[in-house]
Amino acid sequence: MYKGIFALILMLIFLPLSSSEATALSANPRLGHYLNIDEMGMSSARDFYPTDPPALARNIAEFEQMEGVLIRYPFGISYSVIAALAEEDKVVTVVSSNNQQNTVTSSYIAYGVNLDNCEFLIAPSDSYWTRDYGPWYIYDGEEVAIVNFIYNRPRPNDNDIPIAVADYLGIGLYGMSVEHTGGNYMTDGYGISASTDLVILENPGLTEAEIDQYMADYLGITTYHKLADPNNTYIDHIDCWGKFLGVDKVLIREVPTSHAQYDEIEATAAYFAEQICSWGYPYEVYRVYTPNNQPYTNSLILNKRVFVPITGSGWDDDALAVYEAAMPGYEVMGFTGTWESTDALHCRTKGIADRQMVHLAHQPYWQDEYGGSSLSLTAEVTAYSGEVLLADSMYVAWRFNGAGWNYSSLISQGNNSWETEIMIPGAEGEFEYYLHAEDMSGNEVEQPPAGAYDPHQFSVVFSNMLYGDIDSSGVVDSYDAALVLQYVVGLDPIPLIDPLPWEAERIEAADVDNSGIIDSYDASLIMQYIVGLIGELPVDE
Repeated sequence: MYKGIFALILMLIFLPLSSSEATALSANPRLGHYLNIDEMGMSSARDFYPTDPPALARNIAEFEQMEGVLIRYPFGISYSVIAALAEEDKVVTVVSSNNQQNTVTSSYIAYGVNLDNCEFLIAPSDSYWTRDYGPWYIYDGEEVAIVNFIYNRPRPNDNDIPIAVADYLGIGLYGMSVEHTGGNYMTDGYGISASTDLVILENPGLTEAEIDQYMADYLGITTYHKLADPNNTYIDHIDCWGKFLGVDKVLIREVPTSHAQYDEIEATAAYFAEQICSWGYPYEVYRVYTPNNQPYTNSLILNKRVFVPITGSGWDDDALAVYEAAMPGYEVMGFTGTWESTDALHCRTKGIADRQMVHLAHQPYWQDEYGGSSLSLTAEVTAYSGEVLLADSMYVAWRFNGAGWNYSSLISQGNNSWETEIMIPGAEGEFEYYLHAEDMSGNEVEQPPAGAYDPHQFSVVFSNMLYGDIDSSGVVDSYDAALVLQYVVGLDPIPLIDPLPWEAERIEAADVDNSGIIDSYDASLIMQYIVGLIGELPVDE
């Protein structure tokens, strides 16, 4: 309680930040992740540049395609981390001058960092928490763009880094007048995001509904979870206890029952287990054991690699194993550092969304399906680069009961829509599939992101359905034909058994001509079958 009151007092103090104060902040080696004593009383307000929202917005998730990662010198991460980042991905280092760039370049050479994957952004900054003040990325209908926000620290140079990055990348910039911080934000790429309720505390001039509207207008967020911080620490950042690992997966820390925050953390895990992900079913909640407040959730996902902060404790291997179980197909790596429970690897790095990415949106099947039925798979695929999609590389890979992969081509339906039909095998078992898309420049994507390592899946069940037996009595009779006719004219013939709209299996039982439509002809066929005019229903032939 006292922590929240103290934070509110700080927010209500409004003292403009002078140029001399700004210079002092930039040169101050004692800047912390928290508000330092010499920052208390300063306002986080600044000459912010709000803009109109984009016409369209899709917030890009951390686990989507990235072209690189943003870090800052002096560093908050070791050269071993930087060298690992630069092995496969671009590292953009914020430096204050050409002289500083030369210094960093010499250090990179000395520590074996791959210079071919290194670029530099010359801009003033105050601290190395690029996650907290760095840009948020969206697709605005035309290109990957940046949404800037008011950083919740009185550090004017850090506040303006998103502007410098937008200029550096040559992409659009939008200004959202909400005070926030990247360490207290995660999104799934489909319109669901989460933060602690710190975002409400730090925006006393806005109602919660107004905050939600900003998130919808500038980021395309339709569901915004705002939770009390279960850790009860000074920072109240969500990455200190939780992380989206995918659209349908979330990682929540776990502590022993003796831990002071055990009840709050368990309640948070239970909360997410009850929420519905963007794919239509409850989140799969993974737990990572942090008995001594290890910062295992404060990790960085960068394309198909996961960088996890470890501490040298006996729980490190278990933590890495949790990531490996949750994210098959990813390379999971642990790194020691000057980590704290409230400030680790995620806080000090920020992915740069791939401006050339191919985005593939598909609503997966996950409920039971009947063997022998047809499965229609659709996807919306957009090449953000503007390149043409490569028709020969647009497909669905699927397999049944763990057998070899089959491939069905996705066929363009126009307007970025693609579709294919797959006949489900007529037996019980497990059906797995993933989608693949690629453009002419070789940019590619799979959904789910790990493709064959972690495909969508559902169970195939065998139906003992008797076609024409509408009331499930075990006999096809004239009453069944009457039920079909009532259904056709819009009546509700069996409200106690199956109120309108009928469940899929009953509709299938009524569609005896297998036309995909229930009409009076189905009732006529049932009557012909009953009186012996036909020996079997067309669907049984």
